[in-house]
Amino acid sequence: MLLALFAAASLAACRVDHARYVLRTAPEVTAEFRPVGVSREWPSGLALKVHFAKSGRSYWFLPWDGGTSDLQHLASTTDVAASGWRPPSPDGGPRPIGDIDYIATDASYRVIDATPRPGGPAPAHLLFPNLGDATWHSNYDGAPKQFFDLAGC
Repeated sequence: MLLALFAAASLAACRVDHARYVLRTAPEVTAEFRPVGVSREWPSGLALKVHFAKSGRSYWFLPWDGGTSDLQHLASTTDVAASGWRPPSPDGGPRPIGDIDYIATDASYRVIDATPRPGGPAPAHLLFPNLGDATWHSNYDGAPKQFFDLAGC
């Protein structure tokens, strides 16, 4: 019991740029944030990598704030670790699978209405409602509409 409490406390102190997530009903699908350069168009300073172990494919996204709608989104981009990577133009540019919705919550499932920032606290749960449709229609990688849970730092 004490070990479980210690594990929960260590995850509660996890930084978003060190966090690892696992899709609740498909643990072969994982997600993690990686630091990227900050620009006026992409102020988050993070990119999200979603990896599908069965196919070996990874998808990259840049978080963006929906403004007055209080909705958060992820813009599909190319591999941020690739040599010469440049962020896409917010008005277009290379978006391999398009934009998807992004919902982050704390451990009590209260919605976090902000894009993640390097060094900030890691959300306990992430939900990308249209991830499965986007990846299926582009490469036949499917993902159930389910939460990603914080699995480690």
